[in-house]
Amino acid sequence: MIASGQRRALFLLACTLLAATRLLAAEPECPATTPPATPPAEDVIRYAARETEGSLTDRRTELRGCVELHYQQRVIRTDAASFDAQRRAARMLGHFTFEDGKLRVDGNSGSYDPEHGADFHGTTFELLQQPGRGTAASLTRKSDRAVELDEVTYTTCKDCPPDWQLRARHITLDTERLRGLARGARVEFKGVPILYAPAISFPLSDQRQTGVLFPTFGNSSRNGATIAVPWYWNIAPNRDLTLTPTIYTRRGIDLGSEFRLLEPHGSLNLNFNVLPSDKVTDELRAYQRVQAEWRADNGWRVRLDGENASDAHYLEDFAQGTQATSAAFLARRLETSYRDDELRLRALVLQYQTLDTTLPDAARPYAVLPRLALGLRHDFAAALRATLDAEVAGFARGDPTGWRAELAPALLWQWTRPGMYLKPQLQWNARAYRLGSTATAPGQSLSSNVPVLSLDSGLLLERDATRGQRRITLEPRLLYVYIPYRDQSQLPVFDTGLPDPNFVSLYRINRYVGGDRIGDANRLAFGVTGHLYGASNGRQYLSATLGQAFNFHSPQVSLPGETPDPRKRSDLIANLDVRARDYWHMRFDAAWNTELSQAQKLQVMLQYQQDGKHVVNLGYRFDRGAVEQADVSAAWPVARHWELYARGVYSLRDHRSIENFAGLRFRSDCWGIRAVVRHAVSSRTGARDTGIYLQIELTGLSSVGTGADTFLQESIQGYSAADRR
Repeated sequence: MIASGQRRALFLLACTLLAATRLLAAEPECPATTPPATPPAEDVIRYAARETEGSLTDRRTELRGCVELHYQQRVIRTDAASFDAQRRAARMLGHFTFEDGKLRVDGNSGSYDPEHGADFHGTTFELLQQPGRGTAASLTRKSDRAVELDEVTYTTCKDCPPDWQLRARHITLDTERLRGLARGARVEFKGVPILYAPAISFPLSDQRQTGVLFPTFGNSSRNGATIAVPWYWNIAPNRDLTLTPTIYTRRGIDLGSEFRLLEPHGSLNLNFNVLPSDKVTDELRAYQRVQAEWRADNGWRVRLDGENASDAHYLEDFAQGTQATSAAFLARRLETSYRDDELRLRALVLQYQTLDTTLPDAARPYAVLPRLALGLRHDFAAALRATLDAEVAGFARGDPTGWRAELAPALLWQWTRPGMYLKPQLQWNARAYRLGSTATAPGQSLSSNVPVLSLDSGLLLERDATRGQRRITLEPRLLYVYIPYRDQSQLPVFDTGLPDPNFVSLYRINRYVGGDRIGDANRLAFGVTGHLYGASNGRQYLSATLGQAFNFHSPQVSLPGETPDPRKRSDLIANLDVRARDYWHMRFDAAWNTELSQAQKLQVMLQYQQDGKHVVNLGYRFDRGAVEQADVSAAWPVARHWELYARGVYSLRDHRSIENFAGLRFRSDCWGIRAVVRHAVSSRTGARDTGIYLQIELTGLSSVGTGADTFLQESIQGYSAADRR
């Protein structure tokens, strides 16, 4: 047996010899030959040599000195060869090179037979249509499709010595399916063995390929050391499966899987994780999610989106990102809908799994079992439109539980002219409830009827600017709503709440979201929006909006626990979106209380983005009495092969950090490494977790994206993990 150091020395020698061979080839002692304009017929063999002994009609011919043999597209060059005319086979008597358009081989000895293929010894080889080269004690090619190699070293690195290489007892290279299979394999990185495997399947291109992806290593204070080794199955062009066993030293082995299916009329994603026995909790831990959608050409659509966790703390222990770890509910939704020009149908079933078990029953959402909705629309002459919205929904949670039926017919007149519109509407909203019995009250029936009158109007003003290079639009809008007061304090609240103050809610006819309250109103909302576009490319450089609502009387309808707003004027809503430069983007959103001269909500975002790799984000978010946070994130290449990324989220209200992470990535032609250190709040109680994640990428052994890419794309707005090649 050859020691590891000796084998590395031999590989270095092979690299040196290969480089020397190519150098000599640049100034050949043998005269250059011109390949034929058209390949010779299959039974025609061309040759050239300085000396011949015998003729091609003899049984055997000896060729010496600058020998070239052409078998159609295959070319053999050697110092001496023995040619069997009857078998049309050549035996190389010394160093040779072989090329066939897919493979180049330099060897010490060997033979070639058009019928039985090639048998070479002491070889260095290189794939010509994709990265890949190495050495082999013997190389056999029985067909144009497969290459068999024994005692092999293989790499995609161009440099000698290579940064990584795969050593194997035997490798099969399928140049048609672009797939390699190594048996008795060992992966060496910088001369150090990092992986042993009885078999490794690897791609010969950057296309999706079935095989083992390179592992991800990590360590966290919550789960201990971690190693995940994904296996990817490219089932078909429209479906695949990724199996990811993950070892947590503190908890055990998690078995994860993701199945994806994409069809012309729909898609399906299935995620499943199971940890049979958590060594910390001594319980089974599991998570499932299904996302499916089906669309028919006739307007029907079905959507399914559901999540389930084995326990309330699963996401805190295993999910990445503060949004996942702070989730209070997991939703399960099944929806069927139909839509055409005049008819809308919808059936919905919605249920929740509560993860935050500290929430009282009154703070948990109702399950909707089911919701059936109908929408009709018909246009008459003279711009008159009639609509009918009807809905029946059942709600279940605890106390109360019941049914709600809604019926809302409306008449709308649409007067439109170039640059202006006027839309008066009259609607009648009728609701009826049937509540189930409780421990303290019998079942009862309730109802409410509310008329709704609204008048919507607007202008679209447009002009050229900067000598026709820009186009400016100004869009003022005026909405008047009158809804008389109806006492609704006895009605239950199943799905109704107050929307966030923004430009959309400013123009809501009903100031509540949901069907349990119709807010009384005598209100006029006014706003104006301006845009600046490029006249030639339609690109938006600036968008600005300003609006406010005026109440002619104080609203009286309210939700339980809500204090009616006595103000005559609503918050002043402002929005500014600027893309004045190629790389700069600024967005500003605000809701300003004009009576108290203070901000109720404020969000500012400044982004510099050259491309998906050069990104810097600065953000500030304020919600009075709830949130005040600063957010900084960036991804930036600092050298040809190096890329840095980081994010920090700090709560100015609580005076503590929410999430911090920093990472780096090195990427060369044939390998890369990514490291991330993250310290973040990981539970609703404020507990924190520190994690270190390390991933080595060897080009040619992995061809599918990683979970770290997804984490960075979700955490750094505008970042793209696509490689720059």
